[in-house]
Amino acid sequence: MRRQILYTCGVLAVGLCMCSCGILPAEEEFDMAPVVKEYEGNNYSKYTVTRGDMVQKDSIDALFQGTVKSEILGEGTATRIKKIRAKKGQKVEVGDVLLENYVADQEKVVKNSRRQIESLELQIKQAKEMKAKELEKLKKIGGSKEQKEAVRIQYDSQIKNCESTLKLTRLDLKSAQEEIKADCVTSDIDGTVTKVDRSFEGGYADIGDVVVVIQGKKRNRFRAKTKYASRLKEGQEVTLTVQGQQYKTTVKKGSDKKVVYFYPKTELSLKNGTIGSLELILKIKKNVLYLPAAMVFDMGNKKMVYIEGENGVRETREVTLGERIDNLVEITGGLQENEQVITN
Repeated sequence: MRRQILYTCGVLAVGLCMCSCGILPAEEEFDMAPVVKEYEGNNYSKYTVTRGDMVQKDSIDALFQGTVKSEILGEGTATRIKKIRAKKGQKVEVGDVLLENYVADQEKVVKNSRRQIESLELQIKQAKEMKAKELEKLKKIGGSKEQKEAVRIQYDSQIKNCESTLKLTRLDLKSAQEEIKADCVTSDIDGTVTKVDRSFEGGYADIGDVVVVIQGKKRNRFRAKTKYASRLKEGQEVTLTVQGQQYKTTVKKGSDKKVVYFYPKTELSLKNGTIGSLELILKIKKNVLYLPAAMVFDMGNKKMVYIEGENGVRETREVTLGERIDNLVEITGGLQENEQVITN
């Protein structure tokens, strides 16, 4: 009887376990993943190991400097030309005045200041003379000490006031003269005046009207400021590319160690500021096997690449490296020319 009870309990327990397994939610049922072949040949790209030259390049931009020319243009009705000082054929230097403009307010200040300065200087002179005469007169007639001191105080006060006003007036004059000078047009280059249009003198020149023209030196060169200046030698011949055209030039060094000039063999008809470009080879390693450096990866202390093994399965292979130039790396062992390396 006891054995039968135990048997019945066991059957019930097994049944409960089977029922509980049957009510599990579907998302908790785990299926075994199917076995698949990874990295089949038609799923990845390859790169062919190349033999050739590894070259590191950079470019230098140089600005063309042709014949230097400066044009003095009109400024419209806002500015009236008082006097044109420049003359055709005249040699001028930087800072020489070419023309003067009217500055009515400041010219009036100059005129009044000069008149006032002249008057004040005369007043001071007269006050000093009168002081001397008064003191001399008191001396002759036996004037008292108090009388003499009163004369001194009177004239010294007058002279002091005049001198104070004179000082301020001279400052006004200087300020006005500086403003007038600042409104003069001066040469910004050394050269020869080749054109002067005097029809504008005393009147106005519209914006864009050419009043004076100065012709400077003929340079006919390219100028570059570059960190690679030391790589170029004095007298070296190099080729510059300008707007798709190539020009042979000769290198000349500037006083600034970073500045270099390129002189064309012939005179060029280019606008000032036109850009020329020089392709400079910084480093070259000839006739070597190489790969893009991104295809080589580290595995421990080894350098590895991926190759295609048997049955199209991706495998690793150890390689030895040489020099790296830009994004390329030299392969010194582990691969042969024309072998293929997996890129992804």
